[in-house]
Amino acid sequence: MSILFAVTLAAASAVQPSCSWDHPGVNPYTGKTAAAIDRYTDIPAAVRSTLKRRMEEGQSDDKVIITRSGISGKNQYDPAIRDMHFGAASVCATVTRSKWAEQRQEPGAVYCVDQHCILVPRICGNVSRINRLQTIAKAPVTPPAPAARLGDKLGDKDLGLADAETYEPEELTDEELRERDRLQRKAALDAAKHKPSVQEFELPEEFEFEADVDARIANGGGGHPLLPPFIGGEEDDISSNPTAVPEADTWAMLLAGLGILGAVARRRKQRKQG
Repeated sequence: MSILFAVTLAAASAVQPSCSWDHPGVNPYTGKTAAAIDRYTDIPAAVRSTLKRRMEEGQSDDKVIITRSGISGKNQYDPAIRDMHFGAASVCATVTRSKWAEQRQEPGAVYCVDQHCILVPRICGNVSRINRLQTIAKAPVTPPAPAARLGDKLGDKDLGLADAETYEPEELTDEELRERDRLQRKAALDAAKHKPSVQEFELPEEFEFEADVDARIANGGGGHPLLPPFIGGEEDDISSNPTAVPEADTWAMLLAGLGILGAVARRRKQRKQG
C-alpha cells in the first residue's frame, strides 16, 4: 500500500480524541489488522510491514494482563493505551478504563519492533498502541566470598590457628652428633660442680659441758654456755645492752645442742645404773 493511500485511509477514519473503554467486548474492532496498522503513519513503512507479518503469523513478543491501573507481562509497559480501533474504522486517541473493577483482568498480545508496540486485547481485538518502558539492566550480583574457616590458608599466608605441619628435623652428621654429646656432658658436669654438697661430721661420744657450765656460773658469766652471759652473777641483773635476736639457723643450732645434751645426760644415767 502506498504512502498516499495510507494517508487517505487515515483521513477517512473517524478519529475521536478520548473514549471510555469501561465495557471491553461491547464495541470490538471489525476491520482488518493490516488496515489498522497502516493508519499509524508515524511508524516507518518497513516497521509496519514487519508488524503486519508477525501479527498474521501470531508471533507475539509478550503475553500481558490488562488491569485498571496497569499492563503487566515479562516486560514493563506504560499503563496508558492510545489509538485504539473500534468498529470498522473508528479510532480513539486516548482510552480510559477508570470504571473497571479492581480485580478485573483482560489478557492480550503485544507485538513490538524497535520502540513501536501494538496491543491486541483478546476479548475484542481492538488494535491499539502502548509504550514499552526501557529497563535498566541490573548488574549481576556477585555472591560474597565464603568466610575463611579457622586454619584455612589465605593465599600464601597461614592464619596459624590450626595444627602446624609436622616439623621434620634435618639429620645430623657424625661429627655434629659427637659435638652435641660433648656439649651435653659439659653442661652436666658444670651443673654438678655448682651443686651444694652436704658436709659429714661425727658426733663425739661425750660432751664436757657440765664443767664449763659450773665454772661460768661460779664466775658470774651466765647460766648456760649457749645463752647470753649474766653481769654481776644475778639472774635479774641482765645487761642493759640488748642482744641481737637469734636468726632461724641459730634457733636450729640451739635445739640441736639441747637435743645432744639430753642424749648425753641420758647416756650417763644409764651408765651409772649399769
